[in-house]
Amino acid sequence: MTDAIDEMILEELRRNGRIPLTELSRKVGRSRTAIEARIKKLENTRRILGYTIEEPSEQVTDQMGSIILVAMEVRKHGDRLLKAFLAMPEIANCVWVTGEYDFALFVKPIPSADLLTLIEQVYTFEGVKRTETLMALKTAY
Repeated sequence: MTDAIDEMILEELRRNGRIPLTELSRKVGRSRTAIEARIKKLENTRRILGYTIEEPSEQVTDQMGSIILVAMEVRKHGDRLLKAFLAMPEIANCVWVTGEYDFALFVKPIPSADLLTLIEQVYTFEGVKRTETLMALKTAY
């Protein structure tokens, strides 16, 4: 079970996982030794599961990601299309949606030429009526 101090530590680590313990102890108002012990407890109780980094892809410079909306001709094609989408490594996530389209395919960041090839491939699947692609221009948060 965590208390308010643990929550403050977690919040600071979420902002900056590489924050020095001395700076973290100053922000939280506890000694460096106490902070180190609390972090170890948070790790041992699996409140902190690990530490990660995010790296930009060296190959991708011209795009952040995109969404391909897919409308089917008829619903009976849905399961087959899902299997086809699952086999495409460029697609990070696929969800059924309501409205004018049936699927939203969340595409990993890939170069524009590869995105064009992917869109053309999706459009040629039997049962696809139309597609629309939304491209990310800027990350808001």
